[in-house]
Amino acid sequence: MTALETYYIGYDNNNQNFSFHTLGSRAAGKLDSLLYEFEGGMQFGDNANGSSHNAGFMTAGLGKILNAEGIYGTWSPTVWAWYDWASGGNSTLVAPGDDGFHHYFPLAHKYNGFMDLFGRRNLNDVNVQFISPISKKVSFLVWYHYFFLDQATTPYSIAMTPYNAGNTAVSKDLGHEIDLLWTIAINPRHNMIVGYSHFDSGDYYNTPGVAFSGDADFFYTQYQVRF
Repeated sequence: MTALETYYIGYDNNNQNFSFHTLGSRAAGKLDSLLYEFEGGMQFGDNANGSSHNAGFMTAGLGKILNAEGIYGTWSPTVWAWYDWASGGNSTLVAPGDDGFHHYFPLAHKYNGFMDLFGRRNLNDVNVQFISPISKKVSFLVWYHYFFLDQATTPYSIAMTPYNAGNTAVSKDLGHEIDLLWTIAINPRHNMIVGYSHFDSGDYYNTPGVAFSGDADFFYTQYQVRF
């Protein structure tokens, strides 16, 4: 069974003087234990410097529900392999409103890593995800990402600001991120998550002018109560 969606989203920014229009489509479904999801689109309009805007994005994922019998019953983890691409710009304006794809206002960490290091712009993200129940109340997720640039310019933050607009990137290799997440359902009204992420920076960070060139770690917890 396949679910198919088609959409249009427009974004006019009067402060930075650009106007973008996105046409996209998404197909997702399941064939027995095989899962799949494909989404892509084109973006057009006017850049902030008055030039024509031409950009695009694409996401493709294949998943598999694994069923295994053990001493505690059936164990059913899910494995996904994803590729996510968002085009970079070739105009002289390397900023919000240039010719690269603009992701508008997304849940960035839902797709490109829990650390929110990169926005969906001038970006390739090859990633693998493993989701597994540990018990009836605990589930575990591990998610690996490899990031590299589309164009040898600059990555962008989730707010679409460039890291380093003044210099050509010495490498497209941004680095690797690993995300670990435990979700604990204490009872119907209380749950808790515990997460840890690590980023191993790539050769891009040898580019002159980049503000920070080291690795990074991120630890967090969240407790939720439903009333």
